[in-house]
Amino acid sequence: MSAEQFFGLFKKQKGRNTPSVRKPFKVKREDGGGDSEDPNVPKTHEIAPEIVKKSRAGKRKRIEIKNDDFNQLMMQSVPVRYPKGLTLYPTQKLMIVRIIKAIQNSENVLGESPTGSGKTMALLSSTCAWLKQYMDQKKESREKCAIHGDGAFGGNMKYEETEDTIKEEMNETRDVKPMVPVKNENLFEDEWKDDFIVHSPPAAGIKIEEKPDVKPEVKKEPSEKGAQAECTCLPRVRIYYGTRTHKQIAQVVKEFSRLPYANIIKHTILASRDQSCIHPLARKQPDISQFCKEINSANGIGCSFKSAMRPKFEKAQPLRDHLRNNGSVVFDIEQVVETLALSYPQICPYFSTNRVLTQDADLIFCPFSYLVDPLIRNSSDVHIKNSIVILDEAHNIEDTCRDAASFSFTEKELDDSLLSLRLKKVAIDQVNANKTPEDALHQTPDLTIELNEFRQHLLYLELLILEMLRWVRHVAQDARKPARGGMDGFKTCTLSSGNLFSSLTNAENGIDLFTPPKTPKYDAISVAFSGVTKHNEPEMQHMDQFKPSATAIVCIEKWLYFQSFFGNQQYQPTYRLNVSIEPINQTGRFNRTFDGDLSMSSSFSSTPSLKTRSSAGPRNMQYKEENPWLQENDDDEWKDPSISQTGHKAISEGCKTTISLWCMSPALSFYDAFSETRSIILASGTLCPMDTLKTELGMEFKQQVEGDQVISPDNIFAAVIPFGPHGNRITCTYRNTSDPSSPFYEEIASIIKYVCMHVPAGILCFLPSYRVLEQLKTCMLRNHSMKHIQTKKVVLFEPRKSSELTAVMDEFDSAIFHPTNFGESINGALMFAVFRGKVSEGIDFADDRARVVISVGIPYPNAMDDQVNAKKSYNDQNSKDLGILTGDEWYTTQAYRALNQALGRCLRHKNDWGAMLLIDDRLERQTEKIMTGATSARVSKWIRAQLKNYRDFKQFNQNFRVFIEGRQNVNNVKKEKEDIVDE
Repeated sequence: MSAEQFFGLFKKQKGRNTPSVRKPFKVKREDGGGDSEDPNVPKTHEIAPEIVKKSRAGKRKRIEIKNDDFNQLMMQSVPVRYPKGLTLYPTQKLMIVRIIKAIQNSENVLGESPTGSGKTMALLSSTCAWLKQYMDQKKESREKCAIHGDGAFGGNMKYEETEDTIKEEMNETRDVKPMVPVKNENLFEDEWKDDFIVHSPPAAGIKIEEKPDVKPEVKKEPSEKGAQAECTCLPRVRIYYGTRTHKQIAQVVKEFSRLPYANIIKHTILASRDQSCIHPLARKQPDISQFCKEINSANGIGCSFKSAMRPKFEKAQPLRDHLRNNGSVVFDIEQVVETLALSYPQICPYFSTNRVLTQDADLIFCPFSYLVDPLIRNSSDVHIKNSIVILDEAHNIEDTCRDAASFSFTEKELDDSLLSLRLKKVAIDQVNANKTPEDALHQTPDLTIELNEFRQHLLYLELLILEMLRWVRHVAQDARKPARGGMDGFKTCTLSSGNLFSSLTNAENGIDLFTPPKTPKYDAISVAFSGVTKHNEPEMQHMDQFKPSATAIVCIEKWLYFQSFFGNQQYQPTYRLNVSIEPINQTGRFNRTFDGDLSMSSSFSSTPSLKTRSSAGPRNMQYKEENPWLQENDDDEWKDPSISQTGHKAISEGCKTTISLWCMSPALSFYDAFSETRSIILASGTLCPMDTLKTELGMEFKQQVEGDQVISPDNIFAAVIPFGPHGNRITCTYRNTSDPSSPFYEEIASIIKYVCMHVPAGILCFLPSYRVLEQLKTCMLRNHSMKHIQTKKVVLFEPRKSSELTAVMDEFDSAIFHPTNFGESINGALMFAVFRGKVSEGIDFADDRARVVISVGIPYPNAMDDQVNAKKSYNDQNSKDLGILTGDEWYTTQAYRALNQALGRCLRHKNDWGAMLLIDDRLERQTEKIMTGATSARVSKWIRAQLKNYRDFKQFNQNFRVFIEGRQNVNNVKKEKEDIVDE
């Protein structure tokens, strides 16, 4: 952009309030064409082809609302509604009572409920019932309020809560989010605002210091008589329902649709652009989010779907009416995307669900990361204060929280950030240098000041990145070859929190990077960061061209968050500094967290879709993951230092250097995220041991629920198989699985083949890693067992990419419910998956979708991983003082939680039946009536009650076939009776 163009744009921006220089697109009906003014912008009826294809396939049914008729029970003086004809289990009733009691008293809940016991229904019915009653009380309190109620208007006006009053209340009660994280040492605000409900301090774990209780300020306004009147309105309360994946959200929304609250409790779903964008050009981009931001910037071509929202659908109620008129009252993310894409006018699902429907939503569904990860939470429309937060399938919450407070930086990420900051400085210099005399004459003083201030901000951030690069080069000198071996050229080291602090305060090397909040340097960085990122304000959009790259912004944002955590003295002992230097052409082939698997990406539990391990949360990934649009050979250029346009010399030529700041305690980010909630509810089928979980999270949970299994023992077959059909002992250790020709694989293949030939419908098989899965697949192809299985089953494999999971699951379901479409002899499907993967958690495999679950091995974390060893060491050092598990106990807990979660995929309701086969001789002790050792080293109680050890495979064969045939006969009798009734 020339200087003349820039000055012209500045004048236009200063003279109007609209956020863009372009005119709104002309949206036309399809019969009249849908051309926009810009030929580069797709016509309004052109949407991503995969959405049209999915719609035409007609596989997904509309979610039906059934809330006209319902049952009701009074619990804790709250009328709890649930579907007509449903009988609540005792476990559900207990959970509902405990949850309502906790919310009434602003307490927290831990709820462990076995698979099939109606956990989701209990969570939704209890919280929605309380919220409905509270909303009635809130409306009444507003009517009686001396400021906002009838009395405030002379008693002649009836109060009605509208969208405008909701927005007004949101502005009054919520905290304004700064552009950068500004926290004091205690992670509390200096003053309690409005109606924040103060919670008790944590019982144990990380000791969070608190200020003396400060009573909430009550707004006082003069009444007509001149006296000081007090606002007595109750604060707004929302429910945030967090799950691990969007697949789980779809299942929870389906349960919500069964409850009679659909037209009372308004909901929405928070999802990324990857999940909700319908722009056909954006869908083709490697980074959809960045593309969306660029086309919607001041100089962008715009998006017709976003423009079509103006002005009518920028308010929640008209948008909800639009969805209702098109059959979407209760919707999951796929349905709302389909509805908004195919109805008229076609509007953007991302901005609709994430920005508009959040205005009046009472129930918000979202992945964990939107609540736990500070970078995502503070950039989203999430307001947790005074809210009720439900974290379903929360067995991995410790790992998620550790990841959220952990941060990693690569050398190349820092160098590219430095380059971006310098290029933007040059751009400003060019604008100033190219000014004509006429420009100078008409240039306003404001513009000169803005440009100079913006340049100063860029300069200050550039100096910060340079100092960080000096720090990385200094600490990288400590990296050495691992004592236990590894690939050639790999070096690593892990430093204590004390050494981390020393490295940040190394004056001899010109390093002064310990900048806690409220220090002059931190404040200066915050001001500079805020200055270059406030482009979202309409009057600042003319400065978009000088904004640094997304890489630079995220890099600095991560650093500020790290300082906000590490700057608190009581948190410093929880951090470790890891340096890794690895050859670029072998990146990601070492330091694998689980059983040597290259695909387990998070520190201890995340999804296995990324190729390199990351030590942090979704927005804190390593540079390669943050920038998927980079070509695969981009890192190869780093071998030649002259490639760097900043003049930076690579620390180790031909290698990727990564600095990871690992948080060892989940209490930091958990308390940071949820200390201001009204209540937080953690629920899962595998939360034990609960006592140590509470101490790890650093908050008090006064209410606990441990539900009992509701499925009859006659419907459960659970077996440990220590020997294979050929008589070989089966032990799934790295030594036994590293050899593809090992008898281990032959035995596993034989067992899987046997089960598939004798059991119809669906079968799941979980393995410790993709490495083991691939080698088992090779073995089964070599010995033709796979060929035999394919005469009975459609064989599928868990995809590594989340985007491919829906297609795989659709094919799996089709093979279960329409097997003859795949061949006359086909009677179901076999799904191979990995522990901690996308299939092992949160997906409902009820009835024929999973009649047998086969688990191979015990999914222990990789004992050679630096981060695993750092965590074990931290727990050993603090187990007595903080009341947490020892290192070995924590290590074992990780394995058995993953095992129990996978086993819980089948047996999803009271009348369901299925078999669980645990293959590994180390599990024999699980069948002992009296077990010794850590309570964490156990399969779930409800499984253990039915678990039998079969040292003789023939005996297993006999009992297993009796069980399967018996259950099938019962099913056949039920079907015959149903057919008679239908006739």
